[in-house]
Amino acid sequence: MHNRATTDETIALEAVPTCALCGLPGQVLHTGLRDRLYAAPGEWQFLHCPRCTLIWESPRPLSADLGRLYSTFYHYTHAPTYGPPGRFSALQQFLEACVLGVAYGYTGLTPHIWQRVLGRVLALITPLRDAAGGRVMWLAAQQPMRVLDVGCGSGQLLAFLRDQGCEVSGIEPDLEAVRVARQHYGLEVYHGLLEDGVFSDASFDAVVMSHVIEHVPDPIALLAACRRMLRPGGRVVVVTPNMASLGRRVLGTKWYLGWGPPWHLLLFDPTTIRAVATHAGLRVAAIHTSARKARLGWTVNRLLKQHRSIPDFPAQHRSSWPLRLEAVLFQALETLAVALWPVGEELVLVAQKEPA
Repeated sequence: MHNRATTDETIALEAVPTCALCGLPGQVLHTGLRDRLYAAPGEWQFLHCPRCTLIWESPRPLSADLGRLYSTFYHYTHAPTYGPPGRFSALQQFLEACVLGVAYGYTGLTPHIWQRVLGRVLALITPLRDAAGGRVMWLAAQQPMRVLDVGCGSGQLLAFLRDQGCEVSGIEPDLEAVRVARQHYGLEVYHGLLEDGVFSDASFDAVVMSHVIEHVPDPIALLAACRRMLRPGGRVVVVTPNMASLGRRVLGTKWYLGWGPPWHLLLFDPTTIRAVATHAGLRVAAIHTSARKARLGWTVNRLLKQHRSIPDFPAQHRSSWPLRLEAVLFQALETLAVALWPVGEELVLVAQKEPA
């Protein structure tokens, strides 16, 4: 039975007193948190499990009211970002392409031997290899490869993978993002949720989700649905905020990338994301953390000290040179730390459906 309460006249809540992994009653971790990015109404509380360390929001919006919150407050740009880059971006994309060609098997990106040689050298630099891997959700190329992106947004990842020879599909609950994916990129993207049953079982070689799993009330059911979509031996790649990150340790409740109330319903560390995948019937192939978002996280946190909310970031909020330097130094520190401890801003889970 739902325990209903309201943050105002329109948002109904449900209490979630026990851990979704082990059933133990949760203990209050933080209370009185607000949405600092989009200024959604209400104060929010997070519980944690003393046994397995899972963190979750309780009370949380009911599904129907969460949808209204998204449509009213959760604004992000749908402008296409995959296309002709600026001068600096062009250099970055060229270097990433060299790494992808040799480290991840996208050989079409490195037609010349000098590009492959350069790629081998660059791939030895962990931050560059990680940044390049993130561009393809750390998916090693295979031919043929059919990829499903759950919560694909405007389709930038799918467009890139399609151009590398993959067969791609996406599903996205935001109708405006679906429109951009279809009209600008010409992609096969469906409007809705994975549980709507749009796709046939065992029809994909890879299912990817970037910053999606923390938004759903039942992550085990979501990964189980991904498993059904996979062919035997297929891979699921999940990226989500890392509750063991350096950013959380330094910034505490001001850590914008992770807490994100009311949007983030469950939050994970390496131990709990492994448990979720195992409960869903997947075999965990690898878990690592990435410092790719450290600079962004630091920048947004500092901007939030100056502005009550910044829903149009980065369009209307250009950071100063001192802040840019701070953010670069923080990312450098986190990159060094990641070599020793799992403290990157993002968790990356690679799991597999057992071969037949």
